[in-house]
Amino acid sequence: MLKYKLLFVLVFSFTIFSQTSYLEVSLYDGGDFSVIFDNLQLSAGNYAEFDNITPGEHYMKIIREEVNVPPQANVVFEGKIKIPAGYDNYAVIDEYGQFEIYKKLKYGKDRLNCESPSRRKCGERHSQIIEEQKTPEIDAQCKSRIIKEDDFSKLKKSINNRNFELSNVDILKDAIDKNYFLTEHIIELIRFFTFEDNKLEVAKYSYRKVCDKNNFPELFKYFIYESSVKELKDYISGK
Repeated sequence: MLKYKLLFVLVFSFTIFSQTSYLEVSLYDGGDFSVIFDNLQLSAGNYAEFDNITPGEHYMKIIREEVNVPPQANVVFEGKIKIPAGYDNYAVIDEYGQFEIYKKLKYGKDRLNCESPSRRKCGERHSQIIEEQKTPEIDAQCKSRIIKEDDFSKLKKSINNRNFELSNVDILKDAIDKNYFLTEHIIELIRFFTFEDNKLEVAKYSYRKVCDKNNFPELFKYFIYESSVKELKDYISGK
């Protein structure tokens, strides 16, 4: 009996271990960048790695490091990525700003370890991101009409395909017409979009149905171009 229990534990442990994943990511031209992966921010280098991560969907933002260029104008990738289970995944942000996994090896097997003076790992100094938010000001009538979390999860699943951005804008507009939202909801939604114009269109359309308008300026940091931020500021100020 003990023998079978031990065997079960070993098999169970192996199954759990085999489902963990590893990710190494770099830019196609070997340039320096800083990275945000879920809620972890890593300082600049020319490659970043993440071990023992849960397979599935994660948020990632990569900001190229260049002198005299503000970070908001240098975002080369921002969005959701999908990590396969049980693999060492080697990925690149290509010249078109797309996340591409170019090599997959069984987790921990013959892991590439190309140490050289030219390789600088991101995150020698790392910190959890702590975002300061204003206390939301929500009137009781609006609060009672905020979209339910189950419905919000279904909405996110319905726009998960990044290949149909224009259709996704229409889906969101229809949902915005029928529901009220918090700023944090809109932030999650615009992260599904690659194109700045689509992000801006969704942000502007949602403003009238956001219950915590004092938090709405939090969206500004998710736009690359200052012209987009200015247009959104002008819109919400009625200019």
